[in-house]
Amino acid sequence: MNRRVVYWVIAVGILFTSVCVPVFARKAKEGKAGSEMKLVSVDLPNNKITVSNPNGEEVNTLSVMQVTKVTLDGQPAKLSDLRKGMRVMLSVSQGGKVADKIDATSPTVAKKGN
Repeated sequence: MNRRVVYWVIAVGILFTSVCVPVFARKAKEGKAGSEMKLVSVDLPNNKITVSNPNGEEVNTLSVMQVTKVTLDGQPAKLSDLRKGMRVMLSVSQGGKVADKIDATSPTVAKKGN
């Protein structure tokens, strides 16, 4: 009897792992957290930003919450401080639909560092 319980627990664990790992991997890929993006537009009335990859492809619109942390060149900032063309690093949630953290770099600072 005890063997059957152990085998059942092992089987459930294998099944759970085989189902959950691909789902979590897909969710992480959707969010693209930590990848450098280019800011396309800021929609202040609707609290949304639109970003693309550095080549201008893969355009995504993300919601911005009141508690979203925004930094500009390492300093605390507001959503209204962000401008088109800035490089941003995002931390996202809800399947890549909400920006939890926005780290922006102004184009002039990026040029000075090169």
